[in-house]
Amino acid sequence: MMLQKSDNEVYTIIQHELERQRHVLEMIPSENFTSVAVMEALGTVLTNKYSEGYAGRRYYGGNQFIDDVETLAIERAKKLFSVEHANVQPYSGSPANQAVYFALLNPGDTVLGMELAMGGHLTHGYKLNFSGKYFKAVSYGVDKTTHRIDYDDVREIARREKPKMIIAGATAYPREFDFKKFAEIASEVNAYFLADISHVTGLIIAGVHQSPFEHADVVMTTTHKTLRGPRGAMLLVPKKADRLHDIYHPASKKDLAQLIDSAIIPGLQGGPHNHQTAAIAVAMKEAMEPSFKEYGRQVVKNAKVLADSLISGGL
Repeated sequence: MMLQKSDNEVYTIIQHELERQRHVLEMIPSENFTSVAVMEALGTVLTNKYSEGYAGRRYYGGNQFIDDVETLAIERAKKLFSVEHANVQPYSGSPANQAVYFALLNPGDTVLGMELAMGGHLTHGYKLNFSGKYFKAVSYGVDKTTHRIDYDDVREIARREKPKMIIAGATAYPREFDFKKFAEIASEVNAYFLADISHVTGLIIAGVHQSPFEHADVVMTTTHKTLRGPRGAMLLVPKKADRLHDIYHPASKKDLAQLIDSAIIPGLQGGPHNHQTAAIAVAMKEAMEPSFKEYGRQVVKNAKVLADSLISGGL
């Protein structure tokens, strides 16, 4: 192995981590395991190529094959999720959410997301995060008795605070999200609806969690959780009317997809990680296989058995 010859210290650390992963039970989506094929794609010469811009519109030469792999990843994502537009360039989930803010909001606008202490994510309005520092962040939580989202409470907060964007999604909420109810609330107050499905994407593909694609304006997902791909993210624009464009962007000729793309490059990022893009393409292909849906269904079965066992044990 070349790495062992070149740098035995790093090689040894990696081997130790491999053994650790083999002998522990990882139980959070963000530490899922990729296939060997995904890891092989990550370790290719694609990492050597710089490719600011989008397919057919690059600022560097020699990108014909990079265009091919990025286009393939986009088309697979569009097919898998039945969406109109997909951007596969975000480096990870937090930068992807930041791009949505950058595309649709102005500093000081109000956003409504889930309270961090009740399961929300840093980028959904936490006070020390960019989302809480540059925007007026208000939050919803869970009922103290049921520990579930109270949608009547979400509606009440939205009516009172008039957010420009409402975010559905979490990092530690073990229940299903009712995306239709979130969409209804967003529509009532003329807010954009961002669905952050990072933790449940694989379950949505498997049909064991409802889909946001008929309801959300923009959907963000990471690619390394229940999707089992490399670390990265995608921004997806569903096949639906751009209902708020004329309200919030009356002077702009760009539609929602164009606003998202412009927020990624030149707004927030430079060159995409092409080896990552290739690995995302591989993961999309794997997610189209019948075995992937069975995997998602089995995740839920296992979780229910674990929950029943914990409850029977007194928790």
